[in-house]
Amino acid sequence: KPLLNRFSQAYAPGSTFKPITAAIGLKVGAIRPDEPRPITGLTWRKDRSWGGYYVTRVSDPHQPVTLQTALVYSDNIYFAQAALAIGSERFLREGEQFGLGEKIPFVYPLETSTAANDGIDSEIQLADSGYGQGEVTMTPLHLALAYSAFVNQGSIVKPRLLADEAGPPSIWKRDVMPEDVAEQLKQDLIQVMEHPRGTGRAAKPPGIRLAGKTGTAELKQRKGEAGRENGWFVAFNVDSPRLLVAMMIEDVRGRGGSHYLDDKLKNIFSQSLQ
Repeated sequence: KPLLNRFSQAYAPGSTFKPITAAIGLKVGAIRPDEPRPITGLTWRKDRSWGGYYVTRVSDPHQPVTLQTALVYSDNIYFAQAALAIGSERFLREGEQFGLGEKIPFVYPLETSTAANDGIDSEIQLADSGYGQGEVTMTPLHLALAYSAFVNQGSIVKPRLLADEAGPPSIWKRDVMPEDVAEQLKQDLIQVMEHPRGTGRAAKPPGIRLAGKTGTAELKQRKGEAGRENGWFVAFNVDSPRLLVAMMIEDVRGRGGSHYLDDKLKNIFSQSLQ
């Protein structure tokens, strides 16, 4: 479908949503960044009331999981538990602070990003929402704007497209997270790119320090079936931040998942900043 303007559509953001869940959890006190969670194995459910439904993660770090470890390894279970600790009402309310459910002030028409279609009606939906699944959808631009808070002391910039919108940069959403939370998450996202086990390490260009997050969003009707996958990557350069990239590519199952984007992201930063 080459005539479909994918940049204007809203998609499940997958694990690129985890830093937003982290920001909400830190802000409301549901996450203590240095407190390790004793998560073991690759699957988890809250209790038997979930029936046969489990949250799964790709790898087990074989150690208690802190916030930074959860971001470095992209741990679905940690962020599912974090969302449950936040609670559905606070999760939705704080999501609104990021502009979820609200039209972006932008001259080109975009779909509206949402945290849920009509509220969150189960613990399973809330848990899945914590790692960017459930009914969470975001446009690539909205996701990029959300990440701008990590380099703007917790505030989200207002996007501009046209040359006649000239003027100093302005803020769309002010103080969506405290400044210290923004700084902490920026440092954690640097580790996603720098740590030897970081999911973003293969996209790091030589001589440029990046902070970022990968994501693979699964598109399927029920747990256990093999659905389609969209690969995501959001990253920005740290030392002199002037470029932030949000990229999504459809149908990456069997092509490396989100790692299909590694070289593409690396090339953009290398060609633009060196």
